[in-house]
Amino acid sequence: MSTELKIVDLEQNLDVEEIFNNRYVNPKKLNDFLVKNYKENLTLLGYSVCKKPIFKLSIGVGKKNILLWTQMHGNETTGTLSVLDLLKFLKNENKLAKEIIEKFTLDIVLMLNPDGSEIWTRRNIMNIDVNRDFLAEASPEIRILKNLVKEKIYDLAFNLHDQRTIYGVGTTNHSATLSFLSPSVSEDREITEIRKQSMGIIASIYKEITKILPNKIARYSDEFYPRSVGDNFQKLGIPTLLFEGGHYPNDYYRQKTRKYFTLALITALHSALKDKSTWKDNYKDYLEIPENSVSFYDIIYRNVALSEDVKNTVDIAIQYSEFIFPEEADISFVAKIEEIGDLSFLYGHKEINAEGRRFYSENNKYPKINMEADFQLDEWVIVNGNKLESIA
Repeated sequence: MSTELKIVDLEQNLDVEEIFNNRYVNPKKLNDFLVKNYKENLTLLGYSVCKKPIFKLSIGVGKKNILLWTQMHGNETTGTLSVLDLLKFLKNENKLAKEIIEKFTLDIVLMLNPDGSEIWTRRNIMNIDVNRDFLAEASPEIRILKNLVKEKIYDLAFNLHDQRTIYGVGTTNHSATLSFLSPSVSEDREITEIRKQSMGIIASIYKEITKILPNKIARYSDEFYPRSVGDNFQKLGIPTLLFEGGHYPNDYYRQKTRKYFTLALITALHSALKDKSTWKDNYKDYLEIPENSVSFYDIIYRNVALSEDVKNTVDIAIQYSEFIFPEEADISFVAKIEEIGDLSFLYGHKEINAEGRRFYSENNKYPKINMEADFQLDEWVIVNGNKLESIA
């Protein structure tokens, strides 16, 4: 029988890898950290387009092999940060950490796309989406990942990502802080025995994490993507779990999300400690997890007047774009107008009732899509989307 998982206690006592306290992770800083602290566990797999090294970090001595990879998309760092926190947890002298080390061999590719990671972009330096390159193999990064699977038989694969702040939980007004997916293996989305295994583990994650994060976990639509890694790994017979770190209220730097993401990783490993034949036992519960919905903007100003007739008002939605500027230690947020009109069926992470205040901008008579969100609503001055406030 595996060690009991006490998720509430674990949440209260989980430590973070404090060397990495920003959302942005510099590739050189990460590599220096890995070489300094895990040199004996590292294998050089190859190089990115810009000749940055890509390592495999192997932890554990068990017979069950699990492959984890992070930052296939360069601007999605929560998986990397959470794996670093997982590594810190595994160094602890507790029964669960010891059992994970004894039962599993974890092969971890931290930052598969270091070129994109350095400049904070989803794609690699050749503008290829590595997660849509499984068949074409135009990027060295995807060839590195596929070679790992050719060389070893894996019992599980964890595909770690971030999702945008636009996602909510079903039809509710709750943002999706975590989302999961058991990828499809065909257009008809059949539930194979392999899918049942990954679905069952996700159902176990949901059951535990909702105890500490209620109403903030969703599942992605299982539309089949024939070019994507997760779909193809699952098609090859490797139960594959897609993890997505999303938005927690007032947590744009994703420190809260990072913690829950780490707890989800630990919970997944705890669930996988059981005999492999039992992983699929509760797979039907996966189908009860609310679906991800595109239902949020970062900010919505309600009831904005665009003319002297204040009876005719609209909603203005604002979304943040993320950038890393030279010499900055963390990302910056630039607010832009995303939508204008009737947004009564959508939500804002922040909502402000303008009460008929009239829009004014020095450069535009009316708001425009993609214009930077610096304007006035009568006496209100809006700077970078906020009424003289910061998002931090």
